[in-house]
Amino acid sequence: MDIDPVDNIVNYKVGIIYWNPADSRLIVPKRERSMGYTLNFAHRLNILILVVITALVIYTAMYLQ
Repeated sequence: MDIDPVDNIVNYKVGIIYWNPADSRLIVPKRERSMGYTLNFAHRLNILILVVITALVIYTAMYLQ
């Protein structure tokens, strides 16, 4: 029986940021499954998604007051 990479503490930076380049999933379940999902920050597409979301938040804060 293989252990899910999400359960391996080695795949976390600072204990909370999931970082596993070998895992091709964009969104992975949290170690505590009842807490939902998290992002695999080692996946390039997630970095792009976070940049877009941040830009939208900044745009909204600046222009839609």
